[in-house]
Amino acid sequence: MPDTTLPTSTHHPPGNDRPIRRRIAVDGRVRSGCLTCKARKKKCDGQSSSTDSRCKSCIRLGLVCEQRPLVRVPMRWRGKKTPRDESPPILSEGDGSFDHGSQITESGRDHGSTSVLRIRSLGQEPLSPLLGSQDDIERKLLKYFLQNVAPLCSLLEQGGNSWCSVFLPMAIIDPTLLRALYTYALTHFDACSSVNAVSPQARLTFENEVAQGVSNAITQNRVTESTVACALVFSTAVVTRGDTSSWLLHLLGAGHLVNHLGSQQLLRTSDGAFLLRYFAYHDIMAALSTGRRPGIEGVYWVQDAEETVDSADTFMGLAQHLFRHISDICVFVTDVADLDPLLEPERATREIERAEAIAYALRSQDLRLKIESKGKDVEPLVHHAEAVRSAALIHLYRHLLQLSDSRAEYEAFIEDEIGKIIHHVSSVPLNRFCELGLLFPLFMAGVACGNNTSTQEFVQSRLQYIETWTRFRHVTRARELLELLWGNGRMDWQNMLREINWQISLA
Repeated sequence: MPDTTLPTSTHHPPGNDRPIRRRIAVDGRVRSGCLTCKARKKKCDGQSSSTDSRCKSCIRLGLVCEQRPLVRVPMRWRGKKTPRDESPPILSEGDGSFDHGSQITESGRDHGSTSVLRIRSLGQEPLSPLLGSQDDIERKLLKYFLQNVAPLCSLLEQGGNSWCSVFLPMAIIDPTLLRALYTYALTHFDACSSVNAVSPQARLTFENEVAQGVSNAITQNRVTESTVACALVFSTAVVTRGDTSSWLLHLLGAGHLVNHLGSQQLLRTSDGAFLLRYFAYHDIMAALSTGRRPGIEGVYWVQDAEETVDSADTFMGLAQHLFRHISDICVFVTDVADLDPLLEPERATREIERAEAIAYALRSQDLRLKIESKGKDVEPLVHHAEAVRSAALIHLYRHLLQLSDSRAEYEAFIEDEIGKIIHHVSSVPLNRFCELGLLFPLFMAGVACGNNTSTQEFVQSRLQYIETWTRFRHVTRARELLELLWGNGRMDWQNMLREINWQISLA
């Protein structure tokens, strides 16, 4: 009987080196590879071409191969952790990705100490391009607006709810307003990410649809509250993009629509009154920064100009009674723009008396609060209002310097108001939404401080903090203008704006 050699293993018979193929279940969720294959729910080969970095599947089908954005590796800080080191991840300055270790230095309350604090998290994951069908992209944009943009549109901690309660019901009926919200979301998305949310063509399509919708409403004589909302939202989106010219045209267009409907008609509804306050705030701040008269003068955004304040406003906070005087200052500045006190001394005397009356009214204006001013949410808003008061007085006193011989007196007034701004801004805790309203006070303090490096550093640090966590580019433009003034030893910011052909918003 011949010898028979038995195989040593039943699993691997000799002479058969072919690997065993195992069937892998695919549930439709691709966890690696390019984003294009992931959106198509196809397995990506992950083999990038050396010429254009596309995977073989995308090359074969002629598709754009979208790759994941690079994520910055966080630095590990040595030393003992503090409770602040446990804060959520944040957007890094360089690439829009989240960085667990990024920090910013902010001057302390004593205007001399320095403390390290974390930048507020927007609670997002790293941003990737929006892929999918048009409906999918629009749904993601609306979700992004509600979660990340709407909260930044108010001085109040829960102010995003006001935005949503006013604009969402309108947007359900008016697709043009919905496109305006998409545009605003795209603007902020792109500022937070190293990649564009959608293609430039898709962005342009949204913007054209907004412009066409507003134009049709005007030509067909069917302007409504939602038409005003479209113009205001689009103007704000262009402002936060860092635009230095066209935003003002959009705001002026919104003013024409407000005039068309009339303030009394808008005040009949809560949504109309909200839109009226929206326009009034941005119009007054734009008039201040561009040296023009407000589109509508007077106190038109409330029924009773002397009413007590029982709740903070989304845009003006608790400074509602101060904005009437800021509007008067804008009118005064426009009226004296062509005044030469040497050629017209009598007129100069009258205008100085007029300005002094405005200054007295602003200094003595009570906030007329009907609420407790020492609450956790109210106290920062009081400091915001007082900082706005001081900033408006600085703006007025700087123009009085050009008309009056009492320079030393007004310079002392200005120095005093700068100190008040530093105090009130330092009293507003970081990560409070009312920080968004501190751009105007910080800018005026930076303009008027001259060569005071301590104040310059405080203003620059706080502005950088605000622009880092909001990603609003108009804050960047204001800071860049200040740095240009400081670098050239100048204080004439309005002349500088004319020289570089900029129009900025301090809203």
